[in-house]
Amino acid sequence: MFSDPREDFRARERPARTSRMLRDFVDTLSGERVSLQDIVGALGDRGLGVLIAIFAVPNIFPSTVPFGNVATGLPVVFLSFHLMLGWQKLVLPHSIARRTISAKVMKSVTPKLAAILARIETLLKPRLLAITGPLAERVIGALCLSLSLISALPIPFAHNLPALGLCMIGLGLIEHDGAAILLGAVIGMTGVVLLGLVLFGLAAGLGHLPSL
Repeated sequence: MFSDPREDFRARERPARTSRMLRDFVDTLSGERVSLQDIVGALGDRGLGVLIAIFAVPNIFPSTVPFGNVATGLPVVFLSFHLMLGWQKLVLPHSIARRTISAKVMKSVTPKLAAILARIETLLKPRLLAITGPLAERVIGALCLSLSLISALPIPFAHNLPALGLCMIGLGLIEHDGAAILLGAVIGMTGVVLLGLVLFGLAAGLGHLPSL
């Protein structure tokens, strides 16, 4: 039987999965250490989405360390700022870019990360592409910046939904999935609204306390 030429064309046009890019990058490592700049370069224009999703994950769960969400939330602020400015690739300060990590650690961690990402990728696909365009990405960057600032606030349980929204937006950016980005925006803003209601309730309650 002959294959459908249209299917062959779509297969050729379909970009490589990020999980495959990570595996291929690790397979090319020959030295003992790899720089952060090399890792960012291997991810290309997907670097921002990948890193936003990865750094947002810890803040989805309750922090076991006091104010631990602040330390894990600040990198997302930095990444969101890049996205808002319309920078397609991550620009690291030289002092950070030249830092290296063990290639052995990379080869140990990457297959696990790629396996998790590969499962998620089956749910993602390019759609609602108007939401993933250059101008829209700047708006998304501004939203991510707001969510990342809130997820980094030292307020218990205030960071969970904004961080989950950031993770979804990051995954949507990786595969140009506008639906995932919209879902992430809704989840993140729901967290912001709930936090606002809680703070308003606390302020109103304190206002009714008898003065000493």
